[in-house]
Amino acid sequence: MATNAPRLRTLLALSASVLTLSAISAPAFAQEAFQIEELVVTAEKREQALQDVPVAVSAYTSEQRDVRGMTGIQDFVNFTPGMNYSGTDRVSLRGAGRNTFYIGNDPGVAAYTDGFYSASSSELFKSSLFVERTEILRGPQGTLYGRNAMGGALNTISKRPSHEFGGEIRAGYGNFDRTKIEGVLSVPVADNLRFKIGGSQDWQREGFIENIGGANDGATIKRTYFEIQAEAELGDNLDIWARYSRSNWDDSTGVGDRLANQITPYDTTRPFQPIGGLVPNGQFGMTTANPGVADPYKQSTNRDGYGQLRGNHLFTTSITYDLGWASLKYIGGFQQYNYQTGGDYDGTNRTTSYASGPLGTQVFSDLTTDFDEHKKYYSNEINLSSNSDGPLNWILGLYQYKEEYKQRIQLGSPLQAQLATPAFYYGSINGAAAGVASLAAAGLPSTNPTRNFADNYAELESKAWAAFGQATYKFNDQWALTGGLRYTKDEKDGFESQRLVLFNPAGAFGPAAVDVSSDMDASRPGVQNFRNLSDSWSAVTGTLNLDWTPNDDTLVYAKYSRGYKSGGFLLGTLAPKPTADEETVNAYEVGVKQTIGGRLILNASAFYNDFEGLQLNLSQLNAAGTSASNNFVNVDAEAYGLELEAMWQPIQPLQISASYGYLHTEITKGCCFYDPADPSALKSTARPSGGTAVTNGVLLVFQDLAGSKIYQSPENKFALNANYTFDFEPGSLILSGSYTWTDETTYQPFDNPDFAVPSYGTADLRVLWKDAQDRYSLIGYVKNVTDEEGFTSTSSTNPTAVFANPNTGLVVGGNTYLRQTSTAITRGLIQPRTYGVELQYRF
Repeated sequence: MATNAPRLRTLLALSASVLTLSAISAPAFAQEAFQIEELVVTAEKREQALQDVPVAVSAYTSEQRDVRGMTGIQDFVNFTPGMNYSGTDRVSLRGAGRNTFYIGNDPGVAAYTDGFYSASSSELFKSSLFVERTEILRGPQGTLYGRNAMGGALNTISKRPSHEFGGEIRAGYGNFDRTKIEGVLSVPVADNLRFKIGGSQDWQREGFIENIGGANDGATIKRTYFEIQAEAELGDNLDIWARYSRSNWDDSTGVGDRLANQITPYDTTRPFQPIGGLVPNGQFGMTTANPGVADPYKQSTNRDGYGQLRGNHLFTTSITYDLGWASLKYIGGFQQYNYQTGGDYDGTNRTTSYASGPLGTQVFSDLTTDFDEHKKYYSNEINLSSNSDGPLNWILGLYQYKEEYKQRIQLGSPLQAQLATPAFYYGSINGAAAGVASLAAAGLPSTNPTRNFADNYAELESKAWAAFGQATYKFNDQWALTGGLRYTKDEKDGFESQRLVLFNPAGAFGPAAVDVSSDMDASRPGVQNFRNLSDSWSAVTGTLNLDWTPNDDTLVYAKYSRGYKSGGFLLGTLAPKPTADEETVNAYEVGVKQTIGGRLILNASAFYNDFEGLQLNLSQLNAAGTSASNNFVNVDAEAYGLELEAMWQPIQPLQISASYGYLHTEITKGCCFYDPADPSALKSTARPSGGTAVTNGVLLVFQDLAGSKIYQSPENKFALNANYTFDFEPGSLILSGSYTWTDETTYQPFDNPDFAVPSYGTADLRVLWKDAQDRYSLIGYVKNVTDEEGFTSTSSTNPTAVFANPNTGLVVGGNTYLRQTSTAITRGLIQPRTYGVELQYRF
C-alpha cells in the first residue's frame, strides 16, 4: 500500500476539476434562479431550519450520504469537525468521550435513535435506506438530551412509512467479495394507518486483514438487519409511531469495528512479562517475523477471530397529543443485546510447546481472549412543549432510565494443563503478609476447568431520573434569550469478581500453577476475590443562550452550558481505585450561521470547555502488585477550538461542501501514574513526579499528566466534497469526489509518541446515474482511492513496554533495573481501497 500517497496532489486535482466544471457550466446556468435547499432538524426537540438553531449541528440526509458515500461511522467522523471514533465503540466530541470499555462508567457522547437513548453508536452503521437524517450536535446538550451528553449528542432519525404503497430494493457487489442486498416496503392500510418493513444483509467474505497463519482473515463482515414500523393518526390530535428492529453480526470485525493489528516485531527474547504477567510470553522464541511489521494488513494467527452481536432487539415509540396550546409527547424504548468478541491473544500461529524452567516444563503459547457482554435498558420520557406563535416558547419534561449490564472478560491458555488444577494460593489473606496457603484455606475453587489465567466478571444496575425545562423568549425580531435547567439523579450498584492464576515454570513456583487472586475484604475469612460497589450522584445543569438575528440570513449566538456525566465504577479488575467522581464541564461558545444569496452557507463556532473531574481509565498494578489492573481517576482539563462548515452552490449543478476543525486539548491537573508504554519514564516527553516503585526488576516512575493532550482529540481535521450533476433527457449523472484529512491523534493521556497515530488523508470517488422518473439509480464507487495506510486508534490493546533479554540494565541511584528496549504496538487501521457497484430500484 502507498505509505506516502500524494495527498496534496489529490486535493489539487479535485479542486481543479471543480473550477473547470464551474467555468464550463457558468454561462448555461447564469440566468437560473435557485437556492440551496433548506434542511429541517429537530436538534432542540422541535422542528426548525438548521440555520435557525443556535447549536453547532452537522446534519446529513440520506441523499447527501448517497452522494458522498457515507456508509459507516468513520465517514461521519471524517466529515464532522471535533468528532473522533476509537475501534472499541467509543465516540468523542470536542475532547469529551471515554477511554475504557469496562462497565460501570458512561460515554461522554449521547447516542439517540428517534429520540430514544441508546448506549451504543451502532445506529451510525445503518444504511441510508433506513435513515432519513443523522444529526450530530456538538457541545454539551444536557438540558434537553440529558444522559451523558457532555461532548454532544448523536441523533439518528428513521425514514417513516409512506402514505403510498411502494418500496425500494438495493443490491451491491464490491471487492473483498462483498455482497449487499436490502429492501423496504411501505404498506398503507387506511388513510390514517400505515406499516413499513425492511431488511438487509451485508456479507464480506474476504477480510481486510489477510491471515497467513491458518485462522480466518481479520475484519470480515456478515450482518443482517430487520425492522418493522407502524404509524397512525387516531383522530385529529393523536399521533402514534413505533419501530421494532433486530440486528445480528457474526464476523471478525464486530461492533467496535475491530480492524486492528500488531505492527511491531514480536517480543521473542524474554520468556515472561515483568509487569503484570501471569503466563509465559506467547511470542517468546518465535523464529518467524511478524508480518504486520512489513504490511499492517497482514497477520499470522491460528485462532479464529470473531465479533458476534446477537439478540440485538430494539423497540421505540413516540406518542404525541396536540392540546392546541401545547403538545404532549411520550418517547420510550427498550433495547437488549449480547455482544461477544475474541480470538487469538498471543498474536502468533504457534501451537507447539517449548521447554522452560529448570525442569524443562512444556509451555504452550497458544493464548486466547474472549469478551462477552449482555446488556438491556429502557427509558421513558414525557414532555410538554408550547405551540404558541407568541414571543415565548418552552418545553418541560420528565425522564427515567434503567440499565442492567453483565460483562465477562477471559484470557486463557487452553493447552496448558497445569492451569486446570492450581496447586495452591499465594497472596495476602485477612491482611496478613503474602504467603502460601491451600486453596481450601483460601476458600477458592480447587479446579479451573476453563484454563483461564485471568477471569474478570462484572454486573451493574444503573438508574437515572431527571426533570428539565427550557424556554426561549423573543424580545423582538432580532433578539432572543434561551435558558434551560435540568436536575439529574443517578444511582449505580455494581458487583465484580476476578480470578488470577499464575504459571511461570522459570519462576519461584516452578511448574505449578498458583492462584494469586486479590483478597478485597480482610475482615472476612478466606480470600474475597469479589466485592460490591454502590454510589449515587446528582447535578443541576443548564444552558443560557443569547441570539441575535439582524436579518433573515444571519444568526449570531453566544451561549454558556454546563454538562454533567455521573460518577461511576471500573468493574471487573478489582482496581485499587475503582470509583471516579462525577465529571462536569463549563462550556462557552460563540457562533454565527450565515446564508449569502441563498447559494453559500457559512457556519462557524468557537468554544472553550473547562473540564472538572474528567474521568480516565489508567492501566496500573492491582492492589496486590501481581497483575496489571486499571484505576478509574479524575483529572482536570481544558479544550478550546474553532469549527467551520461551508456549503457553496455557485451554479445549480455544482455543490461544494467543506469543514474544518481546530481542537486544542490539555490536561491541567492529574498526578501521579506510571505509563505502561514507558514505565521508567525514559522518553524525553515524560514528566516524572510522585515517586517510584519497583515490580519484578522494573523501576516504575510515576508521572504528572498535566500538559498532556486529552485522548481522541486530533488538533486539525479537514473534509471536502464536490459533486456535479449533468442533466440529460433520460436522467442525471452525478460525479462526486471527497477528500478528508485527520491530524495526529493520541489515544491515552500520556505525552508519549507511542500512544499517537500519525496524520492521514484519503480520497473517495463516486459516480451516480439516476433515471428521469427516479425509479432506479446505478452507483459506482472507489473509497480510499490511493490505497492509503492510516491508523484510527491504538485498538483495545494499548502499547506496552518490551524488555529484551539479555538486558543492558538501567542504573538509577546505584541500583540496576531492567531497561526498556522497545514497545509492542497494536494499531486500529483504516479500510484499504474498496470499490464496487450498487443498483437501487424504487417502485
